[in-house]
Amino acid sequence: MAVRQTVVLRHLQPSEAELLWRSMRPWAVLVGASGGGTAAAVLGAAWLPSWGAAMLAASGAALAGVFTADAQRALAERRLAREPRANGVGPALTGRAERCVVGELHDPMALGIHPAAPHGASSPSDRLPQFVRRDCFPAVLDRLRLGGLVLIVGESTAGKSRLAYEAMRAALPDHDAFVVKPGHDLQAVAAEAAKVRRCVLWFDEFDQFLGVGGLTTDLVGTMLDGADRHVVLLASMRSKEYDRYGARQREVTDAATWRSGREVLLMAAEPLRLERLWTPAEVARARSAAADPRVARAARGTANRFGVAELLAAGPELVNDWRHAWQPGTHPRGAALVSAAIDCRRMGLHRPVSRDLLVDLHTHYLAERGGLALRPEPVEAAFAWATSAVQGASSLLVPQTGGYLAFDYLIDLPELASVPESSWQTLLERTSPEDSVDIGWAAVDLMRPLVALRAFDAGRRHGLADADYAHAIALGNAGRPAEAVQRLRALLQERRAAWGDDHPLTLNTWHDIARYLAEAGHPGQAIDVLIRVAGDRTRLLGPRHEQTLAARSGRARFTSEAGDHDDAVHQFHEVLPDMEEALGAQHLEVWLTRQDLARALGRSGRAAEALALTRRVHAALVEALGTAHPWALSSRYEEAVLTGRTGRPAEAVELLRAVLVDQQRVLGLHSRTLSTRHQLGRFLAAAGHFEEGLGVLDEVIADQSSFHGPDHPRTLASCRERAHVRAALAERSNGA
Repeated sequence: MAVRQTVVLRHLQPSEAELLWRSMRPWAVLVGASGGGTAAAVLGAAWLPSWGAAMLAASGAALAGVFTADAQRALAERRLAREPRANGVGPALTGRAERCVVGELHDPMALGIHPAAPHGASSPSDRLPQFVRRDCFPAVLDRLRLGGLVLIVGESTAGKSRLAYEAMRAALPDHDAFVVKPGHDLQAVAAEAAKVRRCVLWFDEFDQFLGVGGLTTDLVGTMLDGADRHVVLLASMRSKEYDRYGARQREVTDAATWRSGREVLLMAAEPLRLERLWTPAEVARARSAAADPRVARAARGTANRFGVAELLAAGPELVNDWRHAWQPGTHPRGAALVSAAIDCRRMGLHRPVSRDLLVDLHTHYLAERGGLALRPEPVEAAFAWATSAVQGASSLLVPQTGGYLAFDYLIDLPELASVPESSWQTLLERTSPEDSVDIGWAAVDLMRPLVALRAFDAGRRHGLADADYAHAIALGNAGRPAEAVQRLRALLQERRAAWGDDHPLTLNTWHDIARYLAEAGHPGQAIDVLIRVAGDRTRLLGPRHEQTLAARSGRARFTSEAGDHDDAVHQFHEVLPDMEEALGAQHLEVWLTRQDLARALGRSGRAAEALALTRRVHAALVEALGTAHPWALSSRYEEAVLTGRTGRPAEAVELLRAVLVDQQRVLGLHSRTLSTRHQLGRFLAAAGHFEEGLGVLDEVIADQSSFHGPDHPRTLASCRERAHVRAALAERSNGA
């Protein structure tokens, strides 16, 4: 499919949606993974956590189609005719992108390239180490010469920006370059670029351009379109941010802002992946960099732990400085400012953070570590330390126009603790509604449903596109599934009236209704809904389309929740081969569905078989996502529960205690940590520690009542478990 023909339903008026939908060629409709997950409504003592609301819900249908030229042109004209942020809410768009000839670019650091420690006489060029050709360099050159959106993805300090810069200079030295930065008016950038026959548009940290008011396929199409033109959108993006737009990373099947960003990324086809760890051939080339001893020295220091670019940017040293700065009398206030800036990025605020906001935020981090007992330095000294370059390379805080950004190397460190509640609250109070929507999605990613609820409510009250739907989903994820169903039914009627019953987004709404019906304790009704959705998707999309498969796997989950575990196992065995054929045996969705199968197997009495499968799933999730990812933690939880079901409650207790520590660090108070505590109380009692088990259950019921509500199925399940334990304790006492 030609990338310039891709359009998504983002910010559409009803008349536009009708125009777009009617222009679709039925044979060309492509719809991405839709939400098939359910948050498990557990009705028995063998209570399990929600995989639907927090893990197994599909992340948002990506709707892409091939449209008639007239329809596409009409939509583009309507979009370009609108003023961005027409309601006047949010930060003003500032100016135009800087423009020059590629061969005349003289300040690569201004493009986002990390500097290195000085070598010889201090000069701007000395901050840039000798370039070492990466193995993928020829492929980047080929993509640039072809034109279109070229996306380089990799971890922080992998060398993405430097690779893009050198390839651009080599392949396109005579092209005009537009250096685009967050805050630029993208409509104006698109209009200016459309006038140039040969140009490169530079987007460093591409995720900053995909939020509310960001790039759409229409804008990208405007930049690229035109006869006899050669245009390149050259973008780099951290792997973690790119993966957020994967098919299972959203807990809402119809997120327009997410879907729009994903559609833009799909225009790049397969991104060019750049690994942080260098290959032996790359290291060998670096070691022979006689013109720059810094590069050779970095190549000798990799030892399979660090990448050459990572060491040149002083990433590990910066982390070490930050960790040691908490010592009393050193730089604890500076360390707290850095922590606040890191969490601003993690909370979805990608623009520079003002000095005043950082000062307000840092007090929590400082107090948590000891406050005045740490003998913190003055604020001025703290900023001076945090912005000073380590060995003349990068700094922990990077000064920007309008504030500061945390050095991106720090954001994805695996040992980072859960973002404190006070930081979420302060940020929501101090940012625009547009920022609030991005903060809401970050809260979804970090599985903070109550924060997401507040954030989307801010966007909803200001009439931002898609905020109503996101707010409805946030209600369900925050333990209010009945309200979510009510809101979604109202939105469903609007969609049916505007677009019809067969529109993919109408079917997605039905799917989300089914999900929260199950969460609210009505799995039978959810099954009925998904039977119809699966039938409609089979008719419209085919039996092995991923949306159809999502509906089938969701039906199997709901069947297990309804208590018919054997039938659920049968359904999983039917859908999994089709999923493997359509998506690939190693696809993340396939592994998560195997985990669903393992859960149904365990409930049907086949605990040993379920345990073996769960261990396979856990190994695959750790390899793909890392040990600290919530999905990997949940597979550890499943392993602990199945261990207890195989007659080893004491071993289950130890496993649950271990996973609970990591879950609380990553998630804080969350439905998953509550479920782990529930099972901990249950297996403590099963191991003979009745009083301790009762204490754990009493505490978890109190927290569930606050988090979910006193009448929620999960709260009631824990109450029943507590009653069972009390009865067993009384029986033991009477027997004694």
